[in-house]
Amino acid sequence: MQETIILQSLCNRIKGAFVENGHAMLTNQRFIYSKHSFAKIAAMGVLVNLTKGDFDFDIPISDITDIEETKRLMSKVLVIRTKDDEYKFFFTKLEEWKIAFSNVREQVGTDNATQPVQVQSVADELLKFKSLLDAGAITEDEYNVQKAKLLNQ
Repeated sequence: MQETIILQSLCNRIKGAFVENGHAMLTNQRFIYSKHSFAKIAAMGVLVNLTKGDFDFDIPISDITDIEETKRLMSKVLVIRTKDDEYKFFFTKLEEWKIAFSNVREQVGTDNATQPVQVQSVADELLKFKSLLDAGAITEDEYNVQKAKLLNQ
């Protein structure tokens, strides 16, 4: 299954008493979090929100055991649980993220063998990988490997 971006936006990761400013991306295979460094925030101020941040971690969708909305002070946050950890995020469009997570988790849970196979052109596949590269979901090396595979078919 090809990795496609479902949703992405600014988000804040809550780590105890600290809040990290960052960027989140949900694909059909994983949740990716990139954080903005303090140096970049100090240098750019609010303009840092126009950047994607630096990759921090990702969580495969299959590893997510639960997603729950909860409160922190006056805000609602989304808690993402895996077998080993718990992550808390503030999203400005929380409902949109909850729905997207629910849909992706349902899709991952279905039997892919019964899903219809979609035939796509090499150009479409290259565009998908390029968008993943531009969004920071894959590295340039990963992009080049996929590009070479597609062009050598």
